[in-house]
Order: sequence, then C-alpha cells, then structure tokens
Amino acid sequence: MQLHSLPGRVIRKLDPVFRLFLKMAGRRCTVCASVIEEPTPGTVLCPLCAQELKARRGGFCGMCARIYALEYDSTHLCLDCRNIPFSWQGMSFFSSYQGLLKSVILRYKFSAELGLGSALGTMLAEAAVFQPYEHLDMIIPVPLHPARLRQRGFNQSLELARVMGRKIGLEVQPHALFKTRNTPPQTSMKRKLRLKSLRRAFAANNSLVNGRKVLLIDDIMTTGSTMEECTRELFRAGASEVRIVFLARTV
Repeated sequence: MQLHSLPGRVIRKLDPVFRLFLKMAGRRCTVCASVIEEPTPGTVLCPLCAQELKARRGGFCGMCARIYALEYDSTHLCLDCRNIPFSWQGMSFFSSYQGLLKSVILRYKFSAELGLGSALGTMLAEAAVFQPYEHLDMIIPVPLHPARLRQRGFNQSLELARVMGRKIGLEVQPHALFKTRNTPPQTSMKRKLRLKSLRRAFAANNSLVNGRKVLLIDDIMTTGSTMEECTRELFRAGASEVRIVFLARTV
C-alpha cells in the first residue's frame, strides 16, 4: 500500500512525527522523483516529464516508423517500404529514440531501474491505440536468448508487455515465441545483414499461435529486422494477423 493511500483513521493512530512525514510525502514522478501536486488516479509522471514524453503523431513512415519530418506532418510510406514492405499488417510506436525517452529506456534496460516499467508500459499502451487492437487475441513480446536473459536478469519486452496487457485488456503469452540462437549485436549492421544474421533465430509455438491474431511488442526499433524475422516466424506457425507496437524508433 502506498503511503498517501492510507485511510485517515489509520494515520491518526500513528506517531505524530510519522504523520507529518505522511503529510509532506506525495506521489512522486516515476521518472524524476519530483512530487506530483494533486495527482489524478493512475498518474505516474509530473507535468514536466509528461510534456517531454509525448506520443508522436506524424512525420514518419507508416510501416517502419522512419522519421522524416516535423511531428505535425502526415504519415506516408518511405521509399524502402514501398520497394520492400515489411510483413506485419499494422504498426504503431510511441516516439523517437532520443531525449528523455532514450534516457528512461536506457535506465530501465541496462541499469535495471524496474520502477520505470510502469511509465514505459503505459506509453506502449498509449501507442497501441493508434491502430485497431481490440480484435487481437494476445500480446507476444520479442524474446531474449536464455544466455542474454541470464546476463540481463529480465526480458524488458516481457515486463513492458505485462504492464501494457493490463492497460488494454489483452492476454500476454510469453511462451509463444522464443529465440533459438544467441545472435551477435545488430547495432552496426544494415537491414540486409541483420536479416541474414537473424534468419531462423526465432521459433514460434504452433499450438499457441496457429489461427491467432497477434500484437508483437518490443522496446526499440532500428531497422525493423528483429521484428520482421519474428513476424515471419509467427506467420510460419499459422498466425492469421500480426501487428507490431514498440516504444522508440532510432533516428
């Protein structure tokens, strides 16, 4: 139970010094830890962080989220996606991988500040509303190889999926997709090399996926190769529809 949610009859019985502490303590911003004045139910960000962590609404490719213009511009397919489209049937994301969003993701992912998962999962849920998802059957997170999972200690995509699933009312299925090969870091590779490196690096559980409509989620997209290989594998296992949602697109 959070301190500010204690009922008044309980607070009145507490030590006076502790009561003063409770009065001074307030709900704090998940990102910067500043006190949120008069928070509404479900508020996790202070006004300043909320202003900077806003969902992007335009100025990007509608298939791969490549950012090409100011936010108020409309969306259209980039030349690469017109020539070689990805396999998924819908895409949405929260914003570009820079500024405060990049900082929060890095803190969550590599410094294990797991308390940030609430804010990031809420952002994923907000991104999901930009495409139809109500008819989908499940959320599937992009998996980590067991060796990488042991090293990091948690799969950031799975933990974010759990927050998101509660927000939008979709089941999270962590065992529908798994990684079979521990591939090298993909950061410096171009799209074609990434796809070659990732080929058959994932496997889907046919009994869980066959005939199902899937929302595939991840934290960051660079070239789209990881989510493309996951999407292809889900279709090979019989998925009838695959849509993707992710937090941030590199610029």
